[in-house]
Amino acid sequence: MYIPIKEIVLLIASMGILLASYRLWVMKDGKNMVYARIHIASVIDLACILIMLILNRPLLALLYLVLSPFAAHAIANADYYDRMKEKLTRKLRG
Repeated sequence: MYIPIKEIVLLIASMGILLASYRLWVMKDGKNMVYARIHIASVIDLACILIMLILNRPLLALLYLVLSPFAAHAIANADYYDRMKEKLTRKLRG
């Protein structure tokens, strides 16, 4: 009996991507929302890496695993310094 393990894992990972993407779409803005969105995006990244490993693309999965944290750090760092600049501007004005 043939058990389509590869297809089942792909389906589960795809459902995880869809659910995380939906959550990312409907999330309302609030305090420190950038970090929550980065966390949800990391769930999507993990599912994509799993799919790449299952499809026998280990080099692409490794590259994605290495570069994804750099992109997330750059986004979080830019948000942090943007907020610090905003606070400093408010303080100087008044």
